[in-house]
Amino acid sequence: MAKYAYARALQKGQSLNKQIQSFSQFGVPKENIFTDEGVTSRGAYGELLQTLKRGDILVIKTLSALGEGYGAIATEWSRITGANGADICVLDMPALDTRTASDREVISSAVIQLLNFCDEKARKQSTLQAKGIQAAKQRGVKFGRPPKKYSDEFISAARRFKSGEITMKEALVLTGMKQSSFYYHIHKMEDGNYFKL
Repeated sequence: MAKYAYARALQKGQSLNKQIQSFSQFGVPKENIFTDEGVTSRGAYGELLQTLKRGDILVIKTLSALGEGYGAIATEWSRITGANGADICVLDMPALDTRTASDREVISSAVIQLLNFCDEKARKQSTLQAKGIQAAKQRGVKFGRPPKKYSDEFISAARRFKSGEITMKEALVLTGMKQSSFYYHIHKMEDGNYFKL
Protein backbone atom coordinates (compact mmCIF):
# COMPACT_ATOMS: atom_id res chain seq x y z
CA MET A 1 0.00 0.00 0.00
CA ALA A 2 1.55 3.28 -1.13
CA LYS A 3 0.52 6.81 -0.21
CA TYR A 4 0.06 9.33 -2.99
CA ALA A 5 -1.16 12.92 -2.96
CA TYR A 6 -2.50 15.29 -5.58
CA ALA A 7 -2.38 19.08 -5.40
CA ARG A 8 -3.80 21.39 -8.00
CA ALA A 9 -4.18 25.13 -8.35
CA LEU A 10 -7.81 26.10 -8.04
CA GLN A 11 -7.13 29.75 -8.92
CA LYS A 12 -4.67 31.39 -11.26
CA GLY A 13 -1.36 32.06 -9.50
CA GLN A 14 -2.26 29.96 -6.45
CA SER A 15 0.70 28.51 -4.57
CA LEU A 16 0.60 24.80 -3.83
CA ASN A 17 3.03 25.03 -0.90
CA LYS A 18 0.38 24.69 1.84
CA GLN A 19 -1.17 21.65 0.16
CA ILE A 20 2.24 20.01 -0.30
CA GLN A 21 3.18 20.78 3.32
CA SER A 22 -0.02 19.17 4.62
CA PHE A 23 0.67 16.06 2.49
CA SER A 24 4.19 15.80 3.91
CA GLN A 25 2.78 16.07 7.46
CA PHE A 26 0.36 13.27 6.57
CA GLY A 27 3.36 11.10 5.65
CA VAL A 28 3.20 11.15 1.87
CA PRO A 29 6.72 10.83 0.40
CA LYS A 30 7.75 13.88 -1.67
CA GLU A 31 8.25 11.75 -4.81
CA ASN A 32 4.61 10.56 -4.50
CA ILE A 33 3.10 14.06 -4.55
CA PHE A 34 1.66 14.93 -7.97
CA THR A 35 1.00 18.61 -8.74
CA ASP A 36 -0.73 20.58 -11.47
CA GLU A 37 0.21 24.27 -11.22
CA GLY A 38 -2.09 25.56 -13.96
CA VAL A 39 -5.81 25.89 -13.33
CA THR A 40 -6.67 24.00 -16.53
CA SER A 41 -3.67 21.65 -16.80
CA ARG A 42 -4.23 18.12 -15.53
CA GLY A 43 -1.14 16.27 -16.86
CA ALA A 44 0.10 15.19 -13.44
CA TYR A 45 -3.38 13.95 -12.55
CA GLY A 46 -3.33 11.62 -15.57
CA GLU A 47 0.05 10.27 -14.47
CA LEU A 48 -1.32 9.75 -10.96
CA LEU A 49 -4.27 7.72 -12.26
CA GLN A 50 -1.81 5.49 -14.16
CA THR A 51 0.22 5.00 -10.96
CA LEU A 52 -2.58 4.25 -8.47
CA LYS A 53 -3.12 0.56 -7.71
CA ARG A 54 -5.60 -1.39 -5.62
CA GLY A 55 -4.93 -0.78 -1.93
CA ASP A 56 -3.07 2.55 -2.44
CA ILE A 57 -4.31 5.72 -0.79
CA LEU A 58 -4.79 9.06 -2.49
CA VAL A 59 -4.62 12.09 -0.20
CA ILE A 60 -6.19 15.35 -1.38
CA LYS A 61 -6.64 18.62 0.49
CA THR A 62 -10.14 19.32 -0.80
CA LEU A 63 -12.73 17.62 -3.00
CA SER A 64 -12.26 20.37 -5.61
CA ALA A 65 -8.87 18.84 -6.45
CA LEU A 66 -10.71 16.05 -8.26
CA GLY A 67 -12.62 18.29 -10.66
CA GLU A 68 -14.83 21.25 -11.41
CA GLY A 69 -18.39 20.71 -10.28
CA TYR A 70 -20.13 17.92 -8.44
CA GLY A 71 -20.57 15.67 -11.47
CA ALA A 72 -16.87 15.71 -12.34
CA ILE A 73 -15.90 15.07 -8.71
CA ALA A 74 -18.33 12.12 -8.51
CA THR A 75 -16.89 10.65 -11.73
CA GLU A 76 -13.32 10.91 -10.48
CA TRP A 77 -14.21 9.56 -7.02
CA SER A 78 -15.87 6.57 -8.68
CA ARG A 79 -12.89 6.00 -10.96
CA ILE A 80 -10.35 6.10 -8.12
CA THR A 81 -12.27 4.00 -5.58
CA GLY A 82 -13.88 1.70 -8.15
CA ALA A 83 -11.74 1.06 -11.22
CA ASN A 84 -8.41 1.82 -9.54
CA GLY A 85 -9.43 0.26 -6.21
CA ALA A 86 -7.59 2.92 -4.22
CA ASP A 87 -8.74 4.64 -1.05
CA ILE A 88 -9.25 8.42 -0.79
CA CYS A 89 -8.57 10.65 2.19
CA VAL A 90 -9.79 14.28 2.04
CA LEU A 91 -7.81 16.30 4.58
CA ASP A 92 -10.37 19.14 4.82
CA MET A 93 -13.18 16.62 5.42
CA PRO A 94 -11.99 13.84 7.75
CA ALA A 95 -15.31 11.96 7.38
CA LEU A 96 -14.41 11.38 3.73
CA ASP A 97 -11.74 8.79 4.35
CA THR A 98 -12.56 5.42 2.79
CA ARG A 99 -9.91 3.70 4.95
CA THR A 100 -11.77 4.31 8.20
CA ALA A 101 -15.00 2.54 7.26
CA SER A 102 -15.51 -1.14 7.90
CA ASP A 103 -17.14 -1.27 4.49
CA ARG A 104 -15.35 1.16 2.16
CA GLU A 105 -17.91 0.57 -0.62
CA VAL A 106 -20.63 2.06 1.60
CA ILE A 107 -18.68 5.31 2.07
CA SER A 108 -17.72 5.48 -1.62
CA SER A 109 -21.30 4.83 -2.69
CA ALA A 110 -22.66 7.44 -0.26
CA VAL A 111 -20.16 10.07 -1.46
CA ILE A 112 -20.95 9.38 -5.13
CA GLN A 113 -24.70 9.53 -4.51
CA LEU A 114 -24.36 12.76 -2.54
CA LEU A 115 -22.22 14.37 -5.24
CA ASN A 116 -24.62 13.26 -7.98
CA PHE A 117 -27.53 14.68 -5.97
CA CYS A 118 -25.71 18.02 -5.59
CA ASP A 119 -24.85 18.01 -9.30
CA GLU A 120 -28.49 17.42 -10.27
CA LYS A 121 -29.63 20.17 -7.88
CA ALA A 122 -27.09 22.62 -9.35
CA ARG A 123 -28.22 21.78 -12.89
CA LYS A 124 -31.88 22.31 -11.96
CA GLN A 125 -30.96 25.62 -10.34
CA SER A 126 -29.15 26.73 -13.50
CA THR A 127 -32.14 25.71 -15.64
CA LEU A 128 -34.55 27.60 -13.38
CA GLN A 129 -32.28 30.64 -13.44
CA ALA A 130 -32.08 30.56 -17.25
CA LYS A 131 -35.89 30.30 -17.49
CA GLY A 132 -36.27 33.22 -15.08
CA ILE A 133 -33.89 35.37 -17.09
CA GLN A 134 -35.70 34.50 -20.33
CA ALA A 135 -39.09 35.34 -18.80
CA ALA A 136 -37.75 38.65 -17.48
CA LYS A 137 -36.37 39.55 -20.92
CA GLN A 138 -39.75 38.80 -22.48
CA ARG A 139 -41.32 41.20 -19.94
CA GLY A 140 -38.86 43.86 -21.08
CA VAL A 141 -36.47 43.77 -18.13
CA LYS A 142 -33.06 45.08 -19.13
CA PHE A 143 -29.95 43.45 -17.68
CA GLY A 144 -26.56 45.02 -17.21
CA ARG A 145 -25.42 48.54 -16.70
CA PRO A 146 -27.73 51.28 -18.02
CA PRO A 147 -26.36 53.19 -21.01
CA LYS A 148 -24.34 56.34 -20.27
CA LYS A 149 -26.36 59.55 -20.50
CA TYR A 150 -24.34 62.48 -21.76
CA SER A 151 -24.92 66.01 -20.57
CA ASP A 152 -25.98 68.68 -23.07
CA GLU A 153 -22.66 70.46 -22.46
CA PHE A 154 -20.65 67.35 -23.36
CA ILE A 155 -22.76 66.66 -26.45
CA SER A 156 -22.33 70.29 -27.57
CA ALA A 157 -18.54 70.18 -27.05
CA ALA A 158 -18.28 66.82 -28.82
CA ARG A 159 -20.30 68.05 -31.82
CA ARG A 160 -18.23 71.23 -32.04
CA PHE A 161 -15.02 69.16 -31.93
CA LYS A 162 -16.29 66.72 -34.60
CA SER A 163 -17.24 69.61 -36.90
CA GLY A 164 -13.79 71.21 -36.46
CA GLU A 165 -15.19 74.28 -34.73
CA ILE A 166 -12.95 73.73 -31.66
CA THR A 167 -9.63 71.97 -31.10
CA MET A 168 -9.01 68.92 -28.97
CA LYS A 169 -7.41 71.07 -26.29
CA GLU A 170 -10.46 73.33 -26.13
CA ALA A 171 -12.81 70.31 -26.02
CA LEU A 172 -10.83 68.85 -23.12
CA VAL A 173 -11.02 72.13 -21.20
CA LEU A 174 -14.77 72.37 -21.81
CA THR A 175 -15.46 68.78 -20.73
CA GLY A 176 -12.79 68.43 -18.03
CA MET A 177 -11.78 65.04 -19.42
CA LYS A 178 -8.54 63.34 -20.33
CA GLN A 179 -7.93 62.81 -24.03
CA SER A 180 -8.33 59.02 -23.87
CA SER A 181 -11.66 59.32 -22.02
CA PHE A 182 -12.86 61.97 -24.44
CA TYR A 183 -12.08 59.75 -27.45
CA TYR A 184 -13.73 56.77 -25.76
CA HIS A 185 -16.96 58.71 -25.28
CA ILE A 186 -16.79 60.22 -28.77
CA HIS A 187 -16.70 56.65 -30.17
CA LYS A 188 -19.60 55.65 -27.92
CA MET A 189 -21.56 58.63 -29.19
CA GLU A 190 -20.79 57.67 -32.79
CA ASP A 191 -22.21 54.22 -32.09
CA GLY A 192 -25.29 55.84 -30.60
CA ASN A 193 -25.74 58.07 -33.65
CA TYR A 194 -25.38 61.34 -31.71
CA PHE A 195 -23.69 62.95 -34.70
CA LYS A 196 -26.39 62.39 -37.31
CA LEU A 197 -27.18 65.56 -39.16
